[in-house]
Amino acid sequence: MSVTTRSATEPEVLPADPLAKLPAVVLALGVGLGAVLFWVPLRGVTPREATGLGLISVLPLPTLLGAAVLTLTFVATLALRRPTPWLLGAQIVVTVVALHTLAQVMEPIARFPTVWQHSGFIEYITRTGSVGTDMDARFSWPAFFAFVGFLAESVGVHDLNSVFKWAPVFIQLLYLLPLAMIVRVMKANWRAKWFAVWLFPVANWVGQDYVAPQAFGYLIYLLFLAILLTWFRPSVLRTRLGGKRGKGDEPGRVYTFLFGPKTPGEEPVRDVGLWEKRSLVILLVVLLVVGTAAHQLTPYLLIASCAALTIVGRCTLRGLPVIGGVIYLAWISFMAYGYWRADPGSTLFAGGGNPIATILESTSGRIGFGDPDLGKIQRLRIVIVLVIMALTVVGLLRRRIRGIDDRVALILLIVPISSFGLQSYGGEIALRTYMFMLPGAVFLAAYAFYPDPKPVPVVRAGPRRQRVRRWGPTVMASTFALLLMGGFMVVRYGNEAFEQVRPSELRAIDAMLEDAGDKPVPMVWVSGEVVTNGDAASATPQGPWGYRSFERFSYVRVEFAQEPYRTKLMATPPVAPTPAEAASRRPSVDEIVAKMQENPGSYLFSSRTNDTYQVLNFGLAADWNSRLVREIKESGQFTEVYSGPDASVYKLVEQRGEPAKRPTPTGLIIGVSNWTPAGLIYLPVLIGVLTARELRRIRLSPDQWTRLRPYTVVAFPLFVGFVAIVVERFLTLKGSP
Repeated sequence: MSVTTRSATEPEVLPADPLAKLPAVVLALGVGLGAVLFWVPLRGVTPREATGLGLISVLPLPTLLGAAVLTLTFVATLALRRPTPWLLGAQIVVTVVALHTLAQVMEPIARFPTVWQHSGFIEYITRTGSVGTDMDARFSWPAFFAFVGFLAESVGVHDLNSVFKWAPVFIQLLYLLPLAMIVRVMKANWRAKWFAVWLFPVANWVGQDYVAPQAFGYLIYLLFLAILLTWFRPSVLRTRLGGKRGKGDEPGRVYTFLFGPKTPGEEPVRDVGLWEKRSLVILLVVLLVVGTAAHQLTPYLLIASCAALTIVGRCTLRGLPVIGGVIYLAWISFMAYGYWRADPGSTLFAGGGNPIATILESTSGRIGFGDPDLGKIQRLRIVIVLVIMALTVVGLLRRRIRGIDDRVALILLIVPISSFGLQSYGGEIALRTYMFMLPGAVFLAAYAFYPDPKPVPVVRAGPRRQRVRRWGPTVMASTFALLLMGGFMVVRYGNEAFEQVRPSELRAIDAMLEDAGDKPVPMVWVSGEVVTNGDAASATPQGPWGYRSFERFSYVRVEFAQEPYRTKLMATPPVAPTPAEAASRRPSVDEIVAKMQENPGSYLFSSRTNDTYQVLNFGLAADWNSRLVREIKESGQFTEVYSGPDASVYKLVEQRGEPAKRPTPTGLIIGVSNWTPAGLIYLPVLIGVLTARELRRIRLSPDQWTRLRPYTVVAFPLFVGFVAIVVERFLTLKGSP
């Protein structure tokens, strides 16, 4: 037997390797073939008839084969004897574009009803120059909407449909830029790094990449981590020394495995000049401010991740979490006053402190008793998350066995879990948490297949174990990648039957606004939801409501045929009605007329999106809405305002009274207590002193940090005074109307 080894820097010589003769150009042609198979068959395909399985129910087989070809060619490129960066990068870009434009190429306008609601926020801020904190909680974090509106006005773009439609793929590509910076930090072989980058967009099926504050906040989160990990780690990475509890005893295997000396899982820090570091510190503070102003969840994770990296010795900016905490607390207290003023406890901490209930609401609670295919999609999402988390454990153990301490990847994985203790976030916190766990999860999952920090030594000939070590990861990675790709195609677009938006639905809203003139627009809609808790019931229909003239609309829900649902669901334990019982529920025209008479000037809004949502989530009969529309037309009590292929609007023939005037939006209000003016003075001074402290820190070595005490002496009373003012505001301003 003859064995040839090489160092990581030496060129490989592998005459016996069968892939050595496979040129990269052949794999590039394979990428082209996969792209053709993926996109060309989509011509003429429409998601209009998608079932409870979502887009997968209407996709042609060649498109699925194309996705498989793209996957296999990427893993085959990883099996080459040396990296081919241009090919690997092109494969990842093609994969991102393919997966995240799949629905867009088949639909005429931007998908996701929430996108069009955000369009209403942007339009309102641009038109009025103000916010409506009393109309929607999201107006208390308006930075993203104002930024998009400013850009649109600056370049003279008034129709944002194209921006909304293609934003997801652009956002996913932007995510790869800070991720590439994080990749360079990790001490891993090139196969693990490239596989982790490929996993990131394929495992990110959550669907939070549309024009939304959470997508913008996630980009800030990745950029924040990339800067911290690239330039603000200690120059000397320390790990625990040998010995048992410092007694000098010979440690056992378990103790050595857990606490013994390890090689850091990160590369040495990249050094830059002092002025560059100062600029980066200021940029980090700016990111904290922007992230706090744009989204509710992002600032918490920025602060928590930075603090955790500091605690485990992987961040030198020890005061940065304090700066972030001050900014976060200030925004909640002053800028989000309109959000919490009525009842701080039930708004700021709704669902918080009960992580078990939040987890159940976000996972099994999302598996309804409606369409069984929709339930399969929800279960598959849970399975994908569990598989990826299992691989992170395997990867962590395989690296640990090799004596590598991956504390950065571990911190990025586990810190987002703490967000379950925050607000329940409407049952979506599990999705957001999983998304924020991905930067750490993809590395540990890649290590499950490629754990060695350097490429596996090349063998000319050897025992079976050596050949398995060489080819085993490729086979296993191919299998997992194919399954994950298939899972993405199913779960990413699993709700497409009611997440697509039809043009006629927008025209129906325009018709209501035109018919109402300058009057308010009460929109009546029919819900099949079983209302056991009125406060938790859906207040708006599934659809692009409020996509413009946001402040003129109010929403009136019509609930129908609550029995036998209510009795069974309120039993202990709850009992789901049978499909026959669910399908037998029917709305009543008389109930709708009564509700519209209670709300003068109202319009009945009926849409295919809301119709499908009620069928799939609450088990209504597939033709419930068509029967309702027929009965409405036959009743003679309604006149048709608009009729389109996927939406219609009706109003009563006999209008009684005028619509109630909606209160004028209050705009931005911060509330003024006795000590609020002092807080507004303390805040910029405190942030300035804390920032100056960190700018001074980067000029000092760790043994000189005692020179920071003068800054601490100045900052401490300011901090105590500021916190006291925040507490005073909550105590004196709570319960305001």
